[in-house]
Amino acid sequence: MPGSSKIRLDRDEPAGPAAARVLRGLLAVGDANLPGALADADPEFLHDYRVSLRRTRSVQRQLRQLFETGSLERSRGEFKWLQQVTGDARDLDVYLLGFERLRETLPAPVSADLEPLLVVLRERQARAHTTMAQALRSDRAHAARADWEALLDQLDRRPNGARRERAGADRPYREGPIGEISSARIVHVYRRIVRAGKAIAVDSPPEDLHELRKQGKELRYLLELFGAPLRGEQAVAPVIKSLKRLQDVLGRHQDQVVQAGTLHAVAAEVAALPGGAQALQAMDVLTARLADQATLARREFAVAFGELATGKPRRLVKDTFA
Repeated sequence: MPGSSKIRLDRDEPAGPAAARVLRGLLAVGDANLPGALADADPEFLHDYRVSLRRTRSVQRQLRQLFETGSLERSRGEFKWLQQVTGDARDLDVYLLGFERLRETLPAPVSADLEPLLVVLRERQARAHTTMAQALRSDRAHAARADWEALLDQLDRRPNGARRERAGADRPYREGPIGEISSARIVHVYRRIVRAGKAIAVDSPPEDLHELRKQGKELRYLLELFGAPLRGEQAVAPVIKSLKRLQDVLGRHQDQVVQAGTLHAVAAEVAALPGGAQALQAMDVLTARLADQATLARREFAVAFGELATGKPRRLVKDTFA
C-alpha cells in the first residue's frame, strides 16, 4: 500500500514551514490510499488511510500553537469526524481478518457452530464500508480536505500571531526552531506516558489502557515524523522499539475488548439465523476465550511498560531531547 515518504528536516528551520511540509506528506499518503479504501480493494488501504489521519491529528494536537488562535479547531473537528466514519469499517476488517485464528481457539465441534456469526459480520462489514464510502465522497469530506490544505498554506506564511511561551522570547512560536519545539513535545508526551502507566493497576478499567495506548501512538508519531528526521533513525530506535512492544500488548487488549463488545452487539442478529442458537452458545465460549486473552495482555503490560519507562529508552529521551 502507498506509505509515507521521508520528509527532510533541519533542526534550526522555522517550525511552521517544517510542520507544514510534514503534514502535506501525510495528506499525500491519505490521498494515495483513499481510492483503494473506497473500493474495498484491500484492508491495508483503509488501514494506511486511517494511520495518515491519526498522525495528522497527533501533529494537530501536539503542535497546535503553530497555528493562529482558533484557526485549527474546525479542521481538528473534521479530522476527528473522518476518523469516526472509518472506524466501524476498520474494526470489522480486523475482526474478519483474524476470525479464523479466533475460531481455532475453540474445540472443533464448537467452532463449526460460528458460521451464522461469520455471515452477520460480513453483512455488517459490507454495510459499514458503504456508509464509510458515502461519507468520504461527501461534500463535507471534500471541503474538509480543501480547508486543511488552505490552513497548511497559512502555516507556511510569516506569522503575525501566537508568541512563544518561553519568557523573554521575541519571535513568534512558528518561527522557533522545529528541533527545539518538537523535542519539547516528545519529552512532555513521554513523561505523561510514564505517569499514566505507573497508575495502571490490575483492576484499571479498559478505558485507561486504551488511553495509554493512544498516548503511546502520539509519542511514536512524534518520534517518527520529527525525532528520526532531526536526530537520526538510530537515535530514536530504542524508544520506538519499546513503544511497539507496549502498543502490541495494549492493542491486543483493546482488540479483545472491542471484539467481545461486537459479539454482544450482534447476538440478536445471529439468533435470528438458522443455527443461531448453537452459534450463541459458541459465542459464549468465544467471549470467555477473549476475556482470558485480555487478562493475559494485562499481565504482559507491566513488563512492556517497564522497558519503556526505564533503562535505555528513558536515558535516550533525557539525553537526546530534554
